[in-house]
Amino acid sequence: MKKKVAVLLAMAMAAGVLSGCGGSGGKETTAAATEAADAKETTAAEKETEKETEKADEGEKKQALSVSLDAEPDSLDLAKVSDMYSTTVVSQMIEGLTAIRVDENGAETVEPGMAESWESSEDQMTWTFHLRDAKWEDGVDVKAGDFEYAIKRILNPETASPISGNILFIKNAEEAVAGSVGIDEVGVKALDDKTLEIQLAYPAPYFLSSCAGSSMLPMRQDIVEANGDSYGTEADKIVGNGPFSLKEWVHNSKISYVKNPSYWNADAVKLEELTMKIINEETARIGEFENGGIDVVPVSTAEWVEKLDQNKDYVKKVVSLPRTEYLFFNQEVELFSNEKVRQAFSIALNREEIASEVYQGMQEPAYGWIPNSMQVDGVNFREMAGEPIQELIEENPDPKALLIEGLKELGMSEDPSQVTVQLMSRNTSQDIAEYFQYTFNTVLGVNVEIDPVEWPVFQERNRGLDYEMGFKSYGADFDDPYSMMQLWMTGVKTVPTGWSNEEYDRLMTEASQSLDKELRAKDYKEAEALVLRTATICPYAYST
Repeated sequence: MKKKVAVLLAMAMAAGVLSGCGGSGGKETTAAATEAADAKETTAAEKETEKETEKADEGEKKQALSVSLDAEPDSLDLAKVSDMYSTTVVSQMIEGLTAIRVDENGAETVEPGMAESWESSEDQMTWTFHLRDAKWEDGVDVKAGDFEYAIKRILNPETASPISGNILFIKNAEEAVAGSVGIDEVGVKALDDKTLEIQLAYPAPYFLSSCAGSSMLPMRQDIVEANGDSYGTEADKIVGNGPFSLKEWVHNSKISYVKNPSYWNADAVKLEELTMKIINEETARIGEFENGGIDVVPVSTAEWVEKLDQNKDYVKKVVSLPRTEYLFFNQEVELFSNEKVRQAFSIALNREEIASEVYQGMQEPAYGWIPNSMQVDGVNFREMAGEPIQELIEENPDPKALLIEGLKELGMSEDPSQVTVQLMSRNTSQDIAEYFQYTFNTVLGVNVEIDPVEWPVFQERNRGLDYEMGFKSYGADFDDPYSMMQLWMTGVKTVPTGWSNEEYDRLMTEASQSLDKELRAKDYKEAEALVLRTATICPYAYST
């Protein structure tokens, strides 16, 4: 009998995400991304499963995998791919200069992708990439100019890309986004069809990992310009150079791929077909799994884990993700312009209760922003930095009193019951939304109205600062704090909150530009404490 795979993933999968986008999501790991990766690098148990499958289905040659995707992708325009679902989809069909692999011990390595080799100047400020002989799925050669065009399109202020902040380490990138220099001044240049030169504004220890990220994926200028605003909106309005070709996109239903025979490493790709069925509700996903409609399913509740464990034909895989769930506040709204008000909302949450009661032990309580699995130059960040939110809670044991102080400073009524807050949420995240509603009413005395919307609408309203309070999750592209913390620097548009802080920008700039490990650790620690103690964001769970 063919065994099926049940994957335990965090509720973050159902809650929505920016992710950090990484080449194949890097660590923008999602159920589908993890599953597709597992399809290429199988564990010993899965190899055994394959053998059983071959025996049961003797004579059947086609290798096909069907998985679930929790929501419709926000956009497949590569300059606008900033959420987990979009990143998952494009990561199967587009490959960057490098690729991030995770070995059997969980360690990340950077391997050649479209670039077969590279070298840097002695000061690590100039990098030269040599592209391999590779083609787009329509037979056109992949050229260095495709990377130059793509990166400059993302940094062009006219594009208003939400992921431009991911690559500000490139020379003149920050100035180009601000419009103070022309896009031609950005330090990216195709020296010839096979050679790409990238000049940096400062040495970046994470640069090669970033080259696998969504902000540095190649784009075909002819395809983008031929389709205009409709680029990436349908399967036939984007081309890929990766292991799979996007065959069909039935909106809000399914995304289908076939193996790309033009991919440079096609012989290593065992799957011939890959299907992602867009299923919002967990019960519906599990029903589809049990009925044989999908081969892999993310499971986020303890009851379903226990039930599925009873079927010995299912294979369970537990995946730990470098991802954090968090609340965020629009500081252009009067109420959340006050630091004490935001702090009150943060310390009002019982994170242990969220982990045990809402997520039933499937996630870990978060008292920091950087996930507890991440490193800074080989040192575990959480062990080094401590728990800033725990310290804030200990200093302010009465969140309601702190809220009233904030209301007084704003000149508003000091009666919390007169406060009503709109909580923007994904329409499939009802459980945690209702928990927030109940908690903030019980602990703070304020009224919370849940405002459920579809994921693409959520993203659009977030970017337009058309909300009061919202929640989602964010995952790292690569194993360095910069991947998570650049999000809150002034001018970064991935998750707009209206917050800007010169000291935070200074710390992040110094940390990102330094090769001094002690200084980087110190600056990242102080920067994280700053963004959390001012309650710019309110993390509450680490995805496990």
